[in-house]
Amino acid sequence: MDLQRLEKLNELREKGILTEQEYAEQKQKILDQPSHGLTEFVMQTNHYSMLMHLAQLCVFILPLLGWVVPLVMWLARNEDSTIDRHGKVIFNWILSVVLYGFIALLLTVIIIGFPMLLALVICSIAFTVLGAIKAKEGVIANYPLSIRFFRVDASESE
Repeated sequence: MDLQRLEKLNELREKGILTEQEYAEQKQKILDQPSHGLTEFVMQTNHYSMLMHLAQLCVFILPLLGWVVPLVMWLARNEDSTIDRHGKVIFNWILSVVLYGFIALLLTVIIIGFPMLLALVICSIAFTVLGAIKAKEGVIANYPLSIRFFRVDASESE
C-alpha cells in the first residue's frame, strides 16, 4: 500500500508535476506514517498467543482439553515464528506439570504429595495468566520452574 503510494509519487515527479522539494516532503510524510497492516498483524499474533496460553485453563473443564486445545492452536499456526516459540514455552510447561504431578502423586503416600499437588495447581494458574499477559505485550518468556523440553533460544525470548 505504501509502496504503491511511493511509486505514484515518483511517477508524478518524473512527469514534472511535482518539484523535488514537494516530492521529498510527500515521500517523508508517507514514510513517517505507521504501517497499519504490520501493526494489526502483530496485534493479532499477540492476541492469538495470549489465547494459546489461556487455553491451558481448559484443563479445569475437561482434563485433556487443557493440553489438546493449545496443541491444536499451536499446530494450526506454527509457521509463524512467534506462535511457534509461544507453543514451545507452553508445552515445556505442560510437560513439566505432568512430570511434577506424577511425582507429587507418588509422594501422596507419605502425605507431602497433597500440598505439592495444591502448589502445582496454584502455580499452573498463576504462570498461565502471567504468560498470557506477557504474550499480550509481545514478550516470549519461559514459565518459572518449567523444564526445557523444547529449546526456546535466549535471543528469541526475554
